[in-house]
Amino acid sequence: MKTHITKITILVLLLIFMSLSFSGYADRYTGVLGIRTMADSNDRYLQHSFDKALDGFLIISGIKMVFAVIEGSDVGVGFNLEIGDIVQPAYDYIDVAWQTVLTGSVVLLMTGYFLQAAAILDHWFLSITLLVLFLFLATAWFLPSFRRSCRFFKHASLILVVITSALYVIFPLSVTGGAALSKIITEPSVQEAQTELENLQKELLPPQMEADSSLMTRSQDIKDRIDFVIHYLRNKTRELTVWIIKLIAGYIFDCIVFPYALFLILVWFTRIVAGYLFGITDSHSLRQDLDYMFKKYYAVPQERGNASS
Repeated sequence: MKTHITKITILVLLLIFMSLSFSGYADRYTGVLGIRTMADSNDRYLQHSFDKALDGFLIISGIKMVFAVIEGSDVGVGFNLEIGDIVQPAYDYIDVAWQTVLTGSVVLLMTGYFLQAAAILDHWFLSITLLVLFLFLATAWFLPSFRRSCRFFKHASLILVVITSALYVIFPLSVTGGAALSKIITEPSVQEAQTELENLQKELLPPQMEADSSLMTRSQDIKDRIDFVIHYLRNKTRELTVWIIKLIAGYIFDCIVFPYALFLILVWFTRIVAGYLFGITDSHSLRQDLDYMFKKYYAVPQERGNASS
């Protein structure tokens, strides 16, 4: 009797929590668990990272523009070939860095959109999860003959628990963890590379050139820029390559590897924990299927044989 009352109390509590979740009141209490603080921290990190990526994109765009103009300049056959041999590899590196930073900016913006979508959908998935969990417990406790329905609700509950956990905790936590790893591992090298490239851009594109772009069409100015670029690349090709590699690796890890690898690891771990809590494992499900098959195809003929004898 006491166990029966406990089961009914649990089902009633699930209905109450489900009503609160459907009405939207559940999200008002998530700040107590630190979810709102984590969301605000993620917003600040993504905005700061996007602004930094945008600055890097503009810096690399300026360098790429100067290299493209110099590479395409016509200042003599032999000299032009020498320019192409020297500038083309550096231009290719800059172009790869340009595409990487652009992709990183898009990924950062998309990550922010995903977080906003998760904040909108989380309480709906929580409501559905509580509803399916209510149906699973009600079927398991009071309708034990509905074995297939009980198994369906159990597996559905497991999937919905993982999805709800991902929306509320896992995805925001993966962004927070990625931000922490970025600050410790990649931020110093990315900041160094971006600062050096900014200095290069200022040397290649002085303020007077930005104010009057027609100077780029003058032969003497182009020759001066060409001499500077050739001298720079001959002396600092290795440094330029290292800066670009650091920048590319940093943005790949900051925007993709750190947050999304943590997301996959946390989802995998949550699925395993939820599977054990629900008593769902692959071997357990296989054993249930085999037991059901043997009972269906072998138990009935045996009973008939016993009855005839």
